[in-house]
Amino acid sequence: AGLATTISPLYSADVNNWLWTPLAGLSCNDCPAPIATPRNTTTYTITVRNSGGCSATDALTIFVTCNNENVFIPNTFSPNNDGVNDVFYPRGRGLYQIQRMSIFNRWGELVFQRANFTANDASAGWNGRYKGIAANPDVYTYIIEVICNNSEVLPFKGNITLIQ
Repeated sequence: AGLATTISPLYSADVNNWLWTPLAGLSCNDCPAPIATPRNTTTYTITVRNSGGCSATDALTIFVTCNNENVFIPNTFSPNNDGVNDVFYPRGRGLYQIQRMSIFNRWGELVFQRANFTANDASAGWNGRYKGIAANPDVYTYIIEVICNNSEVLPFKGNITLIQ
């Protein structure tokens, strides 16, 4: 999910017409080697023709997967307002939305929660404050549910260390 790939079929030198279907996720539908960025697993069909009127058709399927390799969740952050790593938020490619992000202190108390926000958005993340006050340097637990572009939901649980 989130990656582009060039489709490069082999065809005879006399081919002068290409038609790809469906167009969704393709850079063009009448070129010899389109760039594909489908959001979901898609089967593309190509029909080629030469000047003599001969044609041939073939198909290929691009499988779109979303997994832990698409998502980066830091394990430390330092909300000291130096402009570097000041906010804890999930990042990645091929991500549609963060369905839920909850952060708890060591006693299980909810210190931050946000739902339905865009991935890779630092402004939606946790700035290390709890009830308006800077939280103590400590290890916190998170639960994050990520929705990928292909509608898969990936749950994550782990620890984040707040350092000063």
